[in-house]
Amino acid sequence: MDPPRRGHEWTLWVVAGATVLHAAEEYLTGWEVWARDTLGIAMASGAFLAINAVLVLAALRLAALGWRRPALALVIPSATLVNALVFHILPTMVQGRASPGVYSAVLLYLPFSSWALVGAARDGVPYKAIAAGVAAGTIMMLAVVLGARAVSGAPG
Repeated sequence: MDPPRRGHEWTLWVVAGATVLHAAEEYLTGWEVWARDTLGIAMASGAFLAINAVLVLAALRLAALGWRRPALALVIPSATLVNALVFHILPTMVQGRASPGVYSAVLLYLPFSSWALVGAARDGVPYKAIAAGVAAGTIMMLAVVLGARAVSGAPG
């Protein structure tokens, strides 16, 4: 079996950069209040910034792995795709108002996270590796949100 082509690995770096812009949009547009009221997550600014710093560092490190370790490299694009769909676009539609972070979710996470997965397939990344990355990213995103909710002590 030939190794995957590297033609779409660049999308991993765009997703990593998008995590910075997304966290900034959330922070500057009132994510803390929205998350408490909508998701039942009470989180101080310092914790929010620390968690997002870890996300950015992980995204950069995993992007560097590229198609040499695609199951790992696709965890962050998968997690950001779930984040966009489940925790930004869906709440925006249900609430009828923009959730903090929805613009970067729609303009950056949705297209580039999707393209990372499609690009992996087009570059010849094995489907088992893509599926493993999608599963791990989905579990990671759901675990982060549910874990934050469980430990936050917010009413809800």
